[in-house]
Amino acid sequence: MADIGTIPLWQFQIATAIGLLGIWMGWQGGMRRMVGFYDLPSATKSLLYGMVLGGLYQVMVSQSILRPLWIGTIPSLWLLLLVPLSISLVTMLILTRHSIRQLKGQPTSGWAFGLGLGAMLVVRITFEIFSFPEGVSWIHGFGLSSLLLGFGLALIVPWSEAIICSWQGWNALEGRRFKPAFKAMLLRIMLILLLAYGVVYPPIIFIIPVFIYGGQKLADTKWLPAGLSPRMKQEWTRLQRTGLSTGVRSVTPTKYEEE
Repeated sequence: MADIGTIPLWQFQIATAIGLLGIWMGWQGGMRRMVGFYDLPSATKSLLYGMVLGGLYQVMVSQSILRPLWIGTIPSLWLLLLVPLSISLVTMLILTRHSIRQLKGQPTSGWAFGLGLGAMLVVRITFEIFSFPEGVSWIHGFGLSSLLLGFGLALIVPWSEAIICSWQGWNALEGRRFKPAFKAMLLRIMLILLLAYGVVYPPIIFIIPVFIYGGQKLADTKWLPAGLSPRMKQEWTRLQRTGLSTGVRSVTPTKYEEE
């Protein structure tokens, strides 16, 4: 049984940079097609909320689930359920705020919130990988293999969380709150377990892109455009066909009322 150690400050800074890179990659993966059709201030605020709450979430996930699994013990079943459920309920709370409901921006704000949440989780997992002593995983310490694994996590974890949160936002837009939160809990449990074992046996991580592929198709065609007015949805469809894009603008409640 091995204890997880600590790392120098400069390695932690690299782990943080890798996690933040995941925000950019996940934004390009989902919100790129919605350029011009979402409220930028709300999305930015949701991203910041995700990063703040993600800082708490990654500590709870690491301490109560990941570390016990990595050192060969069984995590508490209650914590395995409670930690993902708590963040799923908080996600619903964030996405049902009046300012977001006014603009029907739950799916896009959910995407941004999930990116912040996932990025902080990547920072923590990358930190743990850098601090692994021999015996925990064949990828351990600071080196090329751990950096590559960190970049791989930055690509898939924020993107996965963005898909989950956007799906929650779409359900909130449709008037469903608590049942989707429990389903999101199950999705997060699966994601956490795949990451826990995938860090030790990296081929397991290749299961996650399959989930991303299916979720991205639904996000592009159903969830993210769901909050658009009929007129804006027609314009969005036209721009998707022509391959054009517009500048990001802030959509106000008045514009929705006019349309």
